[in-house]
Amino acid sequence: MLESGKAKSITELAAGEKVDSSHMCRMLNLTTLAPDIVAAILDETLPRHVTVRALAISPPVLWEEQRERIGAVGEELPPAGPAAS
Repeated sequence: MLESGKAKSITELAAGEKVDSSHMCRMLNLTTLAPDIVAAILDETLPRHVTVRALAISPPVLWEEQRERIGAVGEELPPAGPAAS
């Protein structure tokens, strides 16, 4: 809607979607994520310590820096459960 001119600002876009403008900004930040990170979100293969909310808050512009921030994407993760003694 911003590109088409239907909404002239993020505030206007947020109002049209009936969400807070800060929420809209976070959601727009997700559009700048590296394609493999987006795939990991959709495939539910992000490392356990990474949340979509954390990714939406001030992600680095460069994809390589995004990858460095979160660590490996899509790698096999150990099963959840009690820690080994």
